Amino acid sequence: MTKINELILDFKLNQEILGRVKKYVDLCMYRLHRWEHFTDKVLNITDVEELTSLHIKKYIQERQRIGKEINRTIKITLRP
Repeated sequence: MTKINELILDFKLNQEILGRVKKYVDLCMYRLHRWEHFTDKVLNITDVEELTSLHIKKYIQERQRIGKEINRTIKITLRP
């Protein structure tokens, strides 16, 4: 099983290898850690293989409920 946190660290390493600006990488990491926290603490999921589209919809619903982000920002956060 592939852990979500392992993929996040792999993403960070890839971005650094590609020479992305630190500020961009930091923003991505902030958003990804927010997603990881939600999957772990709210959904009790740590393995990528367990995630479904329903879980993504629940995350979107949670971000909307909090109300600090517009839908466009939420969609940008979830894109690859």
